[in-house]
Amino acid sequence: MSKVKLSELPNDTLLSYEDAHFTVTPSELRQRIEDGEDLLEYTWYVAVEKCWKPDAKYMLDRYIESESDEIYEGWDDLAFYYLKQEHYERIQAILDEAFSGDSVKRYWTLDGPEVVID
Repeated sequence: MSKVKLSELPNDTLLSYEDAHFTVTPSELRQRIEDGEDLLEYTWYVAVEKCWKPDAKYMLDRYIESESDEIYEGWDDLAFYYLKQEHYERIQAILDEAFSGDSVKRYWTLDGPEVVID
């Protein structure tokens, strides 16, 4: 895995470590270390922010496919026949409303390079 120096990162870069429940910028990390927090014991990475969005059609299709082995042959074809685009759209609207908050949809992965604190 590649490595990058903390001092070389733009200040809008997100940083985190495995199992952390937060991200910080390079300047915030430096400040927290200067303030005495024990953050040097972790392996830091550039965090990549992502956004989760539920997909009603994908979820229903997967569910029907997983259930079709337990029900009679051809049941899945019948279930798909009865599901219309308007059904997917109504369910999608409910999912969009339920998961409208950024705190639910936004997350990050540690796909970026390891950060060397210099």
